[in-house]
Amino acid sequence: MNYYNYFTEIEEHFVRRRGKHLLISPMDWALISAWRDAGIPLNVALRGIDIAMDGFFGKQHRGTSKVNSLCYCHDAVMAEYAAHLESHLGESSKDTQTASLDDNTGLDRNEGPGIEETTGLISARIGEIKTLSAKQYPESAPEGLNRVLTRLEEVLQNRGSEVDPESLERDLGIIDDLLISELRVLVSPEEMIEWEQEAKKELKVYRKRLPKETYAKIRDNFMHDKIRRKFNIGELSLFHL
Repeated sequence: MNYYNYFTEIEEHFVRRRGKHLLISPMDWALISAWRDAGIPLNVALRGIDIAMDGFFGKQHRGTSKVNSLCYCHDAVMAEYAAHLESHLGESSKDTQTASLDDNTGLDRNEGPGIEETTGLISARIGEIKTLSAKQYPESAPEGLNRVLTRLEEVLQNRGSEVDPESLERDLGIIDDLLISELRVLVSPEEMIEWEQEAKKELKVYRKRLPKETYAKIRDNFMHDKIRRKFNIGELSLFHL
């Protein structure tokens, strides 16, 4: 199990337990991202999904109804994570990290995309940003956009012979946040309002079931995806390799 299987393992497990093929939605994908960012190990997330689905199918009155959203499993996943943390209470961070890897968390830093794959990802984003910059600012790009390009080029130049996926993902996340801030100013207020209304409608089921912080993260991911799609720039994340 490597660091990059977190998303696909959860998606495939949920679809398998659901009993009928259904690709998860972009919002469910964002929920997985929230679990990952919260540090929930893969085995804990899968166990929580099993508990939720066992409970669902154990209710005879459900009939032929189906679980259509991964959000249904969130409470069980968080309960399992709380139990996981309690079971490791008092351990050092190093012990906890070792235990997590032994428990098949999917966070093995020694596996994942290599130099060629990460170079391709970063180079593609640089090319997309330069294309946008030339189109939007034919004479001179703003300082923030130039700073994004400079930092990405530094990442390419400073890589060693091996990739530390966790550190690289963290660096790319910081740069991606800066990029989104720069792109946001190019979106008209009217379009932002339209997206916000769409987000409110699309995320209705999440707002009812998720804690405010988790819901806010999914909502932000929704808006960020809208911004990227508008300007044809992919996300700066190794999880999409």
